[in-house]
Amino acid sequence: MKIQKNCVVSANFRLFDGSGELLDSSDSGGPLTYLHGAEELLPDLEAALAGHQAGDKLTVELTPQQAFGEHDPSLVDKAPRANFPGIEHIEPGMRFQTEMDDGAPMVVTVTDVDDQWVTVDGNHELAGKHLRFELEVCSVRPASGDEIEHGHAHGPDGHCDH
Repeated sequence: MKIQKNCVVSANFRLFDGSGELLDSSDSGGPLTYLHGAEELLPDLEAALAGHQAGDKLTVELTPQQAFGEHDPSLVDKAPRANFPGIEHIEPGMRFQTEMDDGAPMVVTVTDVDDQWVTVDGNHELAGKHLRFELEVCSVRPASGDEIEHGHAHGPDGHCDH
């Protein structure tokens, strides 16, 4: 079966940045499983998978604009340490959820801390990066009615036998 809308796809992957550094892979958490057409993946990644079938291997390279956008300096902010009441130990790499001016939730990552200020970055951790996905399609099956209705695949979906 070829990958098309309303198919559940399972694929092993390795994700690299533009310098070739391995950022993530399915080795640790098992294959990526998603409902094709439900906008669960980056649009250009999902488009590249369309038409493939179990056993196919492909490499997909994405520019920052196709992935998580360019790094936006306006999303980096210094906040007074007093804005983090009850949190005594703050260090770079910690993440907090905050609200944007319009009330939308936003996750920020601490990038620097001193006695008075905490610098946070609201950019996605992969913003500004060129990405390369190396993929092997493990399985493709029709989605169930519940999966289509809910907009995502349900439960684990097989393993690659290649």
